[in-house]
Amino acid sequence: MGSTIFKNPPPTTKVTILSFPAPHIVLITINRPDVLNALDIPAHFELDEVFNWYHSEPELWAAIITGAGEKAFCAGLDLKSVVGKNIPQYTDFPQSGFGGLSRRTKGLKPVIAAVRGFAIGGGMEMVLACDIVVASENSVFGLPEVKRGLAALTGYQRACELAMTGRHISAKECKELGVVNEVVQDSKLVIPTALKYATRIVSNSPDAVQISKLAILLSLESASLTEANRKNSTSKETKAWMNGENVKEGLRAFVEKRSPKWKNSKL
Repeated sequence: MGSTIFKNPPPTTKVTILSFPAPHIVLITINRPDVLNALDIPAHFELDEVFNWYHSEPELWAAIITGAGEKAFCAGLDLKSVVGKNIPQYTDFPQSGFGGLSRRTKGLKPVIAAVRGFAIGGGMEMVLACDIVVASENSVFGLPEVKRGLAALTGYQRACELAMTGRHISAKECKELGVVNEVVQDSKLVIPTALKYATRIVSNSPDAVQISKLAILLSLESASLTEANRKNSTSKETKAWMNGENVKEGLRAFVEKRSPKWKNSKL
């Protein structure tokens, strides 16, 4: 994808490596393997900028996030960077939360986590915020903040035990809890497997993918499915989708018995 011309150039980063393994897909690699890809405060703002760029860039339809090396996806907050300082407050992080992901409420493009090794603390919060999760069999997940006098931020009821006990769990148990979509035996297969999901996603209409994510988010946030359906059907995104070129192209391609040629989303 080296020949792709982006509407806006990728942000300059110190903490991440940005690569483009296939058309319309960005691979975001947290590059702090010497500290198990733990994040200091500036790193959160850098990742926030990266994800803001991803969600605003028309040429990109799916993102994969992973950690450099084989030992960790992200080991949470870089505690050494805050020793002797005030404990980071809610306002010390970007609005989008830990790693620019954990509290991100804007942006309907899919994000896939490719996990190898430790995903603990804020690293697990990032995983919980992703839409699809692929993990190696030897991955370890946990919310150990209580062991350090801190508190985990997560909105999932099944994660309450983890947040309150601080225990670590395996990739297999995470799959049983519905946190992980697929477990692979070899850590070298994590990114190729995540790329498999991303490739399947970008073969579909980018408008339809984003509208599907919107419908799922609304169903989680609304008091009833009826309310969620009302919000979805009257949203500006749904109106743009229904009046957009991709829905027309999909119908034409079906009638003409050919593969559709999708255009960048304008939602």
